[in-house]
Amino acid sequence: MIRRVLFLALGILVVGSLAGPAVGNSLDEDLKEIRQSILAITARIDDGAAERSILAQDALLAQGKLDAAEMGVAVVKAKLTRVSIEHDERSVILEGVRAELAERLSALSIIRADRDAAFGDAKASVLQAYMSGGAAQPSIAFSATVVSEFSVGVAYVEVLTGHRTDAADRYADIVVRQEAEEAEIKAVEASVSREVEALEGTAAEIDATRLDLELKRSDLAAEYEDQLELLAQIEIEIAEFDGELTALEREEASIRSKIRAASQPTGTKPGQLLRPIPGRIESTFGPRVHPIYGNVRMHNGLDMDGSTGDPIRASAGGTVILVGVKGGYGNTVMIDHGGGMVTLYAHQSKIGVSVGQKVTAGQTIGYVGSTGVSTGPHLHFEVRIDGAPVDPMKYL
Repeated sequence: MIRRVLFLALGILVVGSLAGPAVGNSLDEDLKEIRQSILAITARIDDGAAERSILAQDALLAQGKLDAAEMGVAVVKAKLTRVSIEHDERSVILEGVRAELAERLSALSIIRADRDAAFGDAKASVLQAYMSGGAAQPSIAFSATVVSEFSVGVAYVEVLTGHRTDAADRYADIVVRQEAEEAEIKAVEASVSREVEALEGTAAEIDATRLDLELKRSDLAAEYEDQLELLAQIEIEIAEFDGELTALEREEASIRSKIRAASQPTGTKPGQLLRPIPGRIESTFGPRVHPIYGNVRMHNGLDMDGSTGDPIRASAGGTVILVGVKGGYGNTVMIDHGGGMVTLYAHQSKIGVSVGQKVTAGQTIGYVGSTGVSTGPHLHFEVRIDGAPVDPMKYL
């Protein structure tokens, strides 16, 4: 975001500097101001293109993160749905178990009533056995209140009388069945309750994960939208700067035309030019898609392949009329050959001549480089007749 603010601030400064040449300036001074403005705005376009590339990469990364978050949320939601279904199923089972337990508890109350009746019958049976057998001390059996104590009493009577009563046996069976039924009911209810509680805990954890992922997804979506908005702003600003550059280039051409009209060309232009460097021609004269800006523009010369530091030679003898940085051309030399012909040598790494210097055909005037708006070391070579660019291949 700091980078974005800097770009906007510098853009405002650049636009503020493009008001055009001051009234009262000479044509040469006007041309110099226009060149400075073109250089400044070209630099901003380059910065904007770099910014656009960075923002596009950031937007792609944000999109990837957002897609991953969307997938994560979908997976968690599916898992939560499965757990919720299983929880509902287990809850239904638990309700059924509880209903069944209610029925079994009702039945258990009947068993308990049978137990109490059997207990009374057993006491009566023991007393009868005692009366028949003459055994002493039956109070052990009569005072029994729990099955363990009563069993001792029954065993005592059995020793005294030599037999067990049917009532005592029935009582003991009922007590054992009651205790087994109660234990099974408790075990089943506890088991199902644990399963439901575990599912509820799992569902709560998954839901918390879902909420966390949805928050992250929301943040990532906002980040992605911000990147797209910044990218759109950069595109608008680059387009605006590009329009300013086109206007400045038109103004530069107009001033050059006025300069040409104010001076009378002397001499005869050369009929044949030397190749300034021996490298192959990578881009010819005419309309083309700009390799950096991506739009269709007129290419006013030839791009010749070379390596940084290769010597650049004058295509013909003449007088150096321009030396220095020329906007997107970078380090540039222009030579007037007479008869209205001027040659231009751009993107130099180092310039080897000065304004006003006389040069001969083949003389080194500079060295290949990649200054200005350039994709790599090469020479941009132009031929202009009366200020208008023409295809250099007509003279090479």
